[in-house]
Parts: sequence; structure tokens; C-alpha cells
Amino acid sequence: MTKKQFLPEAALYYRSRDGSLHPLNSSEENLPILIRENFAGESCYVPQGTAVSTQNVFYSVSSILRRTQDKKTIEALRKWEERVGRKEAKRIRDEAIGAGIAVHFYLHSYLKYGEIKTLKNSYKSYVEALDTLLPNFGDCLFSEQYIISFKHRYFGKFDQLGFYRESLTLSDLKTSLKPKLSLTWVKDKVIQLAAYYIPIEALYAVEQAALIYLNSNGSYKEFIFTPQEMELYKDLWLERLNEFSEIDKQAA
Repeated sequence: MTKKQFLPEAALYYRSRDGSLHPLNSSEENLPILIRENFAGESCYVPQGTAVSTQNVFYSVSSILRRTQDKKTIEALRKWEERVGRKEAKRIRDEAIGAGIAVHFYLHSYLKYGEIKTLKNSYKSYVEALDTLLPNFGDCLFSEQYIISFKHRYFGKFDQLGFYRESLTLSDLKTSLKPKLSLTWVKDKVIQLAAYYIPIEALYAVEQAALIYLNSNGSYKEFIFTPQEMELYKDLWLERLNEFSEIDKQAA
């Protein structure tokens, strides 16, 4: 990659209308513009002006997690779809996606612009759960923000970095049809949080991480992690990243 020796561990980016990723700070001229490409059948980004190769591609956090799912999880999802039927499985997935988009928009509008948006009645219970938590949010540094890890060559869009319960917090908001009562039920989501945590802590002194679930019954569940507790999940993410690199090399 051009100017690799001058690149920082991580940097914040924004997505332009044409889909390319640009440095959030325009004064950082050493940072490359990232262009959307396809490599080995997977959507990715590469620095503008460089060849598409295993040395230059940046994959998304979600792509990496999807491609490295364990067989047990894949089989469980297959059996669930078989049990409920494809049509019902699609309906449930679409409902979950719609609820997730809606509450993220609601929180983003509140944190960045101080606006409370009106959402569809079908999302009412999720909004009620979120409204209970809004007083816990303080000053917001970033919301729905892209970050690039140059050190580990991946990118993602995290939910919020700001003050939550009076501590500088990287937070991730999720919706769920059923309450998530145990960490074992949300392990992959904490690993996802760790993927964002690694590049963000290279830029900011994060005091904690929070995985927040809004449930369809109007309740919520918080999982709060200290920097020490995040160490395990950071290691698990880096293991998944290494596994993905091997898959990528074979596919190429």
C-alpha cells in the first residue's frame, strides 16, 4: 500500500455519495481515499490507485464475522429456518432489520441534533425501552461513524462514541425479539464491539464499552465492559481476523 509506513493505526472516515470512503479530517493528506471493489467474491475497499490484492484489501467487520461463523452457529440457524419455514424466517429477519434501522436513526437524531423523531407504531416498544435509557447518554463525540483499522486492514461503522453513565463509552445498540439474559447468547456481538474498540482506543481513551439490547417487550439489557474485560474479546476478534485472512488467501 502506498505510504504504508506513514499511516496511523486507525482513522475516522466518512462515506461519500459514490460509496468511496474519505478521511474525516481533510487535513490528513497522507491518508488514502478508499474505493469500493470486489475481491474473491467479497465486497471490499482498496486505497485509490493501488491494485486489488490480498495485501491491499480492507473488508468490513460484518463480512469477516459472517465468513468466520462457527459450524455450530450456522447449523443452529439452518435448523431454526427449517423449523419456522423460510417465509416466516424472512419476515422475522426483515422485522429485526427494520427495528434496528429505526432505533439507530432515533438515537442518532437525538444525540447529534437533539431531535426526537416519530417512528412507526410497530417499533413503539423498542422506542419505549430506548427512551428509558436516553438520560444515561451525555455528550456525543461520534454517532454512526466509519473507522478504518490500518494496522489490521479492516473497516466498520460503529454506533456511538460518547459519554454514557458518565464515562467515555463505545456503545453498540441492538434490538431483539427476546431478552438476552446471558453473555453466552451475545458473544459474537461483543466480538463485533471489540472489532471497533481496537481502532478506537488507538485514537481515544475509552473508559468502557456497552452492548445495549432493546427488547420487543419494552425492556432492555445492558452489558458493560471495562477495558480489562474487553481484552478477551479483542483477542477473540483477532483470532477471527486471522481465520478470515486464511480463507481469503485460499479464495484468491
